[in-house]
Formats: sequence, structure tokens, C-alpha cells
Amino acid sequence: MFAVALIAIAGVFTQSAFAQMKPMDGSQMAMSKYSFGETVELLKGAIEQQNLMVIHEVDGQKMLQMAGKKVGGMKQLFYFHPSYMAKVLEANEMAGIAIPLKIIVMEKDGKVMIRYFLPSTTLKPYKGTEAIAKELDGKVAKVIAEVTK
Repeated sequence: MFAVALIAIAGVFTQSAFAQMKPMDGSQMAMSKYSFGETVELLKGAIEQQNLMVIHEVDGQKMLQMAGKKVGGMKQLFYFHPSYMAKVLEANEMAGIAIPLKIIVMEKDGKVMIRYFLPSTTLKPYKGTEAIAKELDGKVAKVIAEVTK
């Protein structure tokens, strides 16, 4: 399932320059000031600084190579924290499908782009989650600021 999603992303990724890409799905995009590897490591550190934890890291580049597709660096970081999971589920147990949160980091022609959904966008369909989404939005903004400031 990840491979299908990553292949679809790779199609968009290879057809357009980052500057021309405009997400139509409510996601956010930011350009990193750092190399691909540095960006991934800085994001992981920033996630932990916000009292969140990296749950899993998917190497999209390696997966796409297995499918015969050559792309630059591509990693997805899945992150959250058990205490926030409890808060989200207390607010609306149906919102469990919307977490963990994730960030994708992609590299092309020496440029590094970060794409992500704000928690308020991800949790918007679930009444009662507005306060926790707002709190998490602030944390995500600080995480992204680590590689864009």
C-alpha cells in the first residue's frame, strides 16, 4: 500500500519542479535550508523536542527503487505520542484513524521539500478535537521551523 502511494507521489514529484507544485489537498509545503539527510535528522530531533516521538520512518526512495523507479531522497516520518493519542480519542474516538501524523521529505535537483498536513486539517472532520488540533498545530509549526528558519 505504501509503495502504491509512493509511486503516485513519485509521478508528481518527477513531473514538476517544487516551485510549480501546489497541493490541492490541504497539505502544506515548505522548502528546507538543509541537505536531505540533515533535514530528516533535524526534523526527527525537532519532533522529539516537541514531546512527540517518531514512530516509524519509511524510506520511499528505497521502496521506489524496488519498483524500478529512480528518485532523489524520499522519507516519510510517522510521529505522535501516546498522551496525545489518549487526548484525541477522548475528544472523539472516531478520530483514531487520522493519527499518527506524518511528514514526507523529498529531494530533487539538490532542493529539499517538506510536505505535511496540519493536525487541524487532519482532525477537522472530527468534532471535539479542535483544541487538541490547535495545540498540535503549534508543535508542528515549531518542528517545520527548525529546517526553514
